[in-house]
Amino acid sequence: MSLLTALLDSYDYALEHDMVGKSDHFGNTLLPMYYNSMKSNGKNIIELLLSKESILLEARVLPDGETIQFPVTEDSVARSSGVAPHPLVDSASYVIQDGEKRSAAYIEQMENWLAYDANDYVKIIRDFLKKPGMLDAVKKKLKDSEEDEEKKSKKSAPSIDFEKVFFTFSIENYEGMKNISVSENIVLQERYKDYVEYQNAQDPAKEKIICNLSGKEDYLCIKHQPLIGTARLVSQITANDENYRGRFTTADQSIKIGMETSQKIHLMAKYLLSGQGTRRWLGEQANMVSWFSDDLSNAAEFNPTKSAEVASSVKNRLLALKQEKSDASMVADEMTEDIVKSFTNGKRLFSDDATYYIAIFDKISNGRVAAKYFRSLSASRLKENLVAWQEKYHWRGFSNENRGKEFTPSPRRIVLAAYGVERDGMLEIAKNDFLKNQYQNIVTALVEGRAVPRNFEKALAVNIRHRQNYDKTWMEVLFCALAVLKDKGGIKDAMLNRENTDRSYLFGRLLASFEYLEESTFGEKDGRSTNAEKMWTSYTNKPATMMLRLRNLIKPYERKLERSDEALKRMAYFNATREIQEATNMLHDSYDMDSVEVNRPLDYGFIFGYEAQRQAFYSGKNKDVKETEEVDHD
Repeated sequence: MSLLTALLDSYDYALEHDMVGKSDHFGNTLLPMYYNSMKSNGKNIIELLLSKESILLEARVLPDGETIQFPVTEDSVARSSGVAPHPLVDSASYVIQDGEKRSAAYIEQMENWLAYDANDYVKIIRDFLKKPGMLDAVKKKLKDSEEDEEKKSKKSAPSIDFEKVFFTFSIENYEGMKNISVSENIVLQERYKDYVEYQNAQDPAKEKIICNLSGKEDYLCIKHQPLIGTARLVSQITANDENYRGRFTTADQSIKIGMETSQKIHLMAKYLLSGQGTRRWLGEQANMVSWFSDDLSNAAEFNPTKSAEVASSVKNRLLALKQEKSDASMVADEMTEDIVKSFTNGKRLFSDDATYYIAIFDKISNGRVAAKYFRSLSASRLKENLVAWQEKYHWRGFSNENRGKEFTPSPRRIVLAAYGVERDGMLEIAKNDFLKNQYQNIVTALVEGRAVPRNFEKALAVNIRHRQNYDKTWMEVLFCALAVLKDKGGIKDAMLNRENTDRSYLFGRLLASFEYLEESTFGEKDGRSTNAEKMWTSYTNKPATMMLRLRNLIKPYERKLERSDEALKRMAYFNATREIQEATNMLHDSYDMDSVEVNRPLDYGFIFGYEAQRQAFYSGKNKDVKETEEVDHD
């Protein structure tokens, strides 16, 4: 299935389920055909309340953030210059009747609509606009409204630029005792659609075709509306010939899209790009949109790119997913928040039979939006891919509250850990285009069930050899590297493997032991860098040589700990020296320590030996202290 077909089918689904023109779970609206929307900034839209007798009752500036929807024409939705009025809601230069070209074209278009359909709603607005002194009446009502508001809030009203302001309308008691605005008038939406179709039928220049996407008879769309600003996803038929030259002689030979189809795919794409639950910003002008065929707004709040907590037992996690528990409380502490919400509890609003769509739109110029990526797959397959990803890429947390839980780093965290440079205590990537492309690569791998791209593995394997580059962000780089590289290295868990004779793993254990011994001498809160940290990169490049040097450097710390009056420090000495001896013996038993091979650079496996040894020291620390205190007390 193509992206355009997916957008078309999704809009048709919304029509069938009465979702068009109504606010969704997040307050966003999928616009009806031949409609557009506009958001208020607190001073750019004025709503006029009219009586059924076309008398102005009230004028108010719409609050910041409030959105209106209104009918548009093929020309007006993409206007940049010239005269192209919207049929009803428009800027002051069109709405205020001053005898100029714009206002004349606006009222003429409204009269043509009324000639076809004697719509009382439109007629009330038309009759008001034709009255003399309309602008003065609006300004007076607006001033009265502002004075009342200032008395209540004690804040001055924002200044209004009447040359740029848009006017929208509401009619008092239009449905019983209820005021109905242009945005709320559902009947108006259907009647305007009928009028547009009538106009198309009367226009001899309109060519009837069989739409390549819907398979239905329709009028050929000449001007596709912009998707982001003035940038278009589909080129106009009247565009320059470089859009089709080479394979085709005319533009309409490439693809024929009907007007109704064009409306549906563009309105659906705009809805997804504005949706709180469907849009993810990738960087610069690139956005990822994702949705389910039966949950268009993503009311389930499903986000596969979010950092996730995973089960310590894969078997338990898979079993929980297969059983599809309706009560998520049984697995909420063990599974990713999003998997729980989306696949196991009452908030799940899509089925395994649903199709999951993901696309990436990138505004590459002021005139062009590129669809950089599109994929569709079943919800059940997506679930399998996400579980498989989390089985591969997770590691336990480092903080005290998260030490017993395992987490999967989000794609963005992996990108920053692999390619970020530390600035002001944060990882940053200076080139936004590079960040966007790498984020796209890893997100698509996640959704499709592929492994983390090899370039990330290589970058992380390099970064963990340069600890001194990361003053404040080392733990973040370490966490992401451990999570991503564990599967590649065949590491099953974070426990210390005393049977592992891998050269890099053993040298990693020694490095952690040297570091722990020196830290224990001064205490964890001392803040100074240990010799192991300072010589980190050299150690990973020439481990055998630097091991001997580090052993000499830590001798004063060994003596200090051994002779300490504190039981904790003496225990740290015995623990560290025991581990150093064990790892050293295993190296001597497995390798020729005088050979060149044993001194070659370490691979990424050293970080797992290092981390496992560190965890072994600190996980047993409290137990050791308690036992020592009891012995001393006796």
